[in-house]
Amino acid sequence: MNMKKGLFSGFLALALTSSLLVSTNVSANNYAESRSPLSYSLVTKGYDWGPGVYKIILDTGTAIQGDTLNKDSFKVLAERSYPAIHMQTQQKYSGSDSSSRTIEDAYLSDKDGHRSSKPTGQYITLEMRVHPDLVTASPFTFDLQTFTNRYADLQYTIIQQKSLQDHTGSSVDHLTTRPDTPHTVIEQGVDMLDTSGKFSYKDPKFGQIHLTYASYLPETSKKKPLIIWLHGAGEGGTDPRIALLGNKVTALADKSIQNYFGDAAVLVPQTPTFWMNDGTGQYTKDGKSMYTQSLTALIKQYVKQYSSDIDTDRIYIGGCSNGGFMTLNMLLANPDYFAAAYPSAEAYEDSLLSKQDIAKLKNIPIWFTAAGADQTVDTSRTSTATYKRLIAAGAKNVHYSYFDKVLDMSGLYTKGNGDHAPYEYNGHWSWIPVLNNDISKDFNGKPVKIKGKAVTLMEWLANQKK
Repeated sequence: MNMKKGLFSGFLALALTSSLLVSTNVSANNYAESRSPLSYSLVTKGYDWGPGVYKIILDTGTAIQGDTLNKDSFKVLAERSYPAIHMQTQQKYSGSDSSSRTIEDAYLSDKDGHRSSKPTGQYITLEMRVHPDLVTASPFTFDLQTFTNRYADLQYTIIQQKSLQDHTGSSVDHLTTRPDTPHTVIEQGVDMLDTSGKFSYKDPKFGQIHLTYASYLPETSKKKPLIIWLHGAGEGGTDPRIALLGNKVTALADKSIQNYFGDAAVLVPQTPTFWMNDGTGQYTKDGKSMYTQSLTALIKQYVKQYSSDIDTDRIYIGGCSNGGFMTLNMLLANPDYFAAAYPSAEAYEDSLLSKQDIAKLKNIPIWFTAAGADQTVDTSRTSTATYKRLIAAGAKNVHYSYFDKVLDMSGLYTKGNGDHAPYEYNGHWSWIPVLNNDISKDFNGKPVKIKGKAVTLMEWLANQKK
């Protein structure tokens, strides 16, 4: 601060200087207090291979100038930890994975991560690369003891690498997070469904059985069809979010599929173990499941509870692998209840189906899906054999989409290392094109048609009625 010489005495100059320092400190303290504490949200959504963290929404607590921000302003480190076991020695240990995440875009946004057109804002969204092979992007870990997916403990560190400017032009350099920085997790798609469903049933043979479930009921006054999805073996447990994200089941509540049905209710039951459990904890050898009666009771109770909302002539059931097995199991147990079925990679051994079973199934509209590259389920002994028997028995509305490999159809993922061919998924995962509604051809390679018009699987399903 400049002052004219001789204007003030030394004492007054000292007093003024002290006053200025106090004022400056108060101003700085007020600025610090007015700035909200740093926090962030990890944003997850379901992909074809499972869930992935693809966004970070950083609440900076101050108004940032957007033109000072770019994707090099930050670096993101991701760490996952989880209980693990050495399968040979059975020794337990703490497993972990870590890597830096590739930031593909950075921009000002609202609190939900939507890009903002305003010149300043307190929220910064970082979009990160995801890929089927990028394990550190996944909030899930596969438990080799239970053979199910579980949530891992995630620790993200956001490192500010370049100064930003606030609305006054002052430098902002405090945006590096610490382990104790508050954060939340947003699971996109999951928030559309109610994941709190619980159902108890006293089975005459197996005793008390507890099932959990997720559900979606559009807010429309008209009666709606009901789409049921039965998960695979890896999604068992007591947290329905696992069943929704382990495969991209949230797609069933998305407009891309809902539009075919003119709005549909969705029900995703979850078993605490696996659908093919015969009651001994082992995989069934005779086609029976300990959950047949309890699952039937859950579905019928749900339909009764929402009787004014659900069209009982349009109840559809499907699922993958273990859930595909259970789909056929439910059709056999309730042959007149479902309007149609859509099992994929189904694991029901055809040799366990009697002539009477085939007679029950042949009159139910069914669309099977499987891939030749499946190394988990032998399709020649399951879906292929059953489809051929149904056609031979005179089934009029049974279809089967069978393809060599499960390839990425989005064009986003390739084999890599210079090979730009589509990424090849595990051959067992034939439910990927089902949940993407990328299926339209029958076993003979020709389109499935309704009244002469070629249709996709979901379009076909929506047109089935008892």
